[in-house]
Amino acid sequence: MKARRRRRGQNPTPYKEKNRWKFKYRIDQAQADGSVKRVQKTKVLGRTDEMSFSEACQEARKFITPIDELKPGVEHSERTMANLIERWRDAIAPNFKRSTCESYEWAFKRIEPAFGAFRVSEIERPDVQRFLTVAGQKLAPESVHDVRARLRGLLSVAAEWGWIAANPAAGRLRLPKRHHTRKKRILMPVQLWKLVLVLKPPYSLVVLLAVLAGLRKGEIEALRWSDIGESTVTVDEASYFGTLDTPKSEKSNRRVAIGPTIRKALQERRLQARFTGSEDFVFAIRTNTPIDLHNAAPRHLKPACRQVAIPEVSWHDLRHTYTTWGRKAGVSPEAMRDLLGHESVKTTLDIYSHLDDQDAAAMAIEDYALGGKLLPLSVPPPEDGVELSH
Repeated sequence: MKARRRRRGQNPTPYKEKNRWKFKYRIDQAQADGSVKRVQKTKVLGRTDEMSFSEACQEARKFITPIDELKPGVEHSERTMANLIERWRDAIAPNFKRSTCESYEWAFKRIEPAFGAFRVSEIERPDVQRFLTVAGQKLAPESVHDVRARLRGLLSVAAEWGWIAANPAAGRLRLPKRHHTRKKRILMPVQLWKLVLVLKPPYSLVVLLAVLAGLRKGEIEALRWSDIGESTVTVDEASYFGTLDTPKSEKSNRRVAIGPTIRKALQERRLQARFTGSEDFVFAIRTNTPIDLHNAAPRHLKPACRQVAIPEVSWHDLRHTYTTWGRKAGVSPEAMRDLLGHESVKTTLDIYSHLDDQDAAAMAIEDYALGGKLLPLSVPPPEDGVELSH
């Protein structure tokens, strides 16, 4: 068959539409009859309030390069999965968080041996199904679902670039049944105080921030003294295995109200801390870098739980405890969604709205936790029927 002549490079100009930068481009897309047709598509580059015009142009060029860079006489049909993975790392990976990139790299270690030499255009749904079935013989069901999700994401990029007409990993596939995850362990107030009083600093304060402010582990690691206000904590960074990044989602950039118990504990922490500058980390280690709480659960948190004879909890269990206590304390679902930094309302009763009662929420949660009394951290944990003094 006669080789098609290489198409001229494209230089699309981004334009604004509904507070988004967009641009139009053309790709060669395979048709059902085997022919290749030139089609026009639109790509969203980002929000206009977060990206300048020049930055939008850079993103457009980065996106269009894999589409334009075709060797003479070589069409998309010759591209292999190994080519696709290489292009993905160059063009797509820099836009993702480190955690997302690592999850893709984990999947690539399974995908590339199976499909690396395959032409992307020749991969069909039966091939994907066979791959997932074989993977299910070695991997846990949850891992097979993760591999499928990353393969689908990778091939969706190939479809955007016009390398394939349809994504063979999309749609319904037969996957192993997921295992039931461990039920979240929710602490009772008396159990929390037992745990806090037996933990050594700084882990007692970490637990308080997780249970009484609902912060994620990585958000706690990245807290700086400049983030601590008179009655709020600002969340605008997160740490992932020592690497600082933005929080989990756009909605996770938030300001969380804190009550007097946490305020008092933070003041005590600053008096004892080695690094107290505004840009220093609240939980800095001796090199003035963020603490890594990844190994703190098995080394400190769970042994402390065993010591006081309460269920062994994870960091995420503490965040679930915060949510449960907030609901029991009567905090509105809208306020809980905003305090937790949920991107989707599906995690907080499917309600889309914002309220201004965060201060009341923080006080209500502490009030529920303390049974209406303010607990000094230096006294023994409260027991049922024991009065606490202010």
